Amino acid sequence: MDISNPRRILAVSRHDSGLPELLQGLTGSSPSLASGTVAGTTHHWPLKTAYYTATVPIWLDEITSPSTWSSEFLAPEAKEVLTALGAFIVCFRKPIDEAELENVKEMLESVGEVVKEGCGMAWDGVCLAVAMPQGVTPYLEKSFDEWEELCQDFGFEFVDFESKGRNEYSEPMGIERLREALETNDWESNELGEELSLEDLEDGDEEGEGSIGFGIEAAEMEMEMFGMKQAIYGGNNGEEMDDEEGQDEEVEQLQAMVMRMQAVRGKYH
Repeated sequence: MDISNPRRILAVSRHDSGLPELLQGLTGSSPSLASGTVAGTTHHWPLKTAYYTATVPIWLDEITSPSTWSSEFLAPEAKEVLTALGAFIVCFRKPIDEAELENVKEMLESVGEVVKEGCGMAWDGVCLAVAMPQGVTPYLEKSFDEWEELCQDFGFEFVDFESKGRNEYSEPMGIERLREALETNDWESNELGEELSLEDLEDGDEEGEGSIGFGIEAAEMEMEMFGMKQAIYGGNNGEEMDDEEGQDEEVEQLQAMVMRMQAVRGKYH
């Protein structure tokens, strides 16, 4: 069975926490980054199992302030983003001390809040927390069982990227477990369809800059996360981003991209 419009994966991390390396291990390829950040990037993962084939878009985002991030994703403008998701991945470096451990907990708590409050109790996706290798030694020593319990408290399954082989229950560990959990997930969605277009998720600001929507055409996919961010920021009722110059640059980029997407859509209609 071919799943033409699969649900998406949202993979998040703090800056320089190994998310590109995680995707390389999971999908066999690294995302193409236009800048020094993964934020706003879409990476495509071709999946083929005995039961289905699909190319699953993986939306990448970078979390600076977990509380601000969760507020953005719980805003009304982000509702259609959440309905398009079938999985959450939180990627983090193994902490070197208790302070970094608290940062990990804060991130897991904020993303878990989005899953619970934004996606709802009926959501049937998968949530995975992946610990990446720490370049600094020694790092904080925690057993697998301790990590597993900590992540479960926030609604995530713990995966140690460095683990190999199988556990005492003959279950795969490490990247193989991550791949198994995602491959066995349900990627079909009744929420995505022709009603989602470039006109969806319009910007609500007074100046009228538009936001790219969450259409499903292949040419638009790479812009989906950028459009979501613009829709959220634009719907903050006049609240400005800290870096006003950076916002102006994003708006200019967005306008150019919308024109490109309109041209692409014109070829197919």
